[in-house]
Amino acid sequence: MKKLLLVAITLMVSTMSFAQDCRWGIDHRHPGCGPRWEPRTVIVERNDWVAPLIIGGIAGAIIANQNQPQPVVVQREQVIVQQPRVICTDWKEILQSDGQIYRERNCYQR
Repeated sequence: MKKLLLVAITLMVSTMSFAQDCRWGIDHRHPGCGPRWEPRTVIVERNDWVAPLIIGGIAGAIIANQNQPQPVVVQREQVIVQQPRVICTDWKEILQSDGQIYRERNCYQR
């Protein structure tokens, strides 16, 4: 719907560029009506194409920006690998009755 409305507005604005300020054969004494081959007339008095050109350029830029595809953002799921924590108690030295000494400790994962 937006594109249709934009096209309609663009056509309404661009048709203004076809307007003529003098009717050849009817109003030949109008100050804007002069021979079309005079350079002064072409450069100074017949510059009614500038506004439609600017408006058409702006409308074209708006249409071109709307027609660009939106960038696709791919997000990966973050995989968090958590290493198990190993918690150990301090070493204990145990003296046996035969005189041997050995060390032990308890460890567990959390």
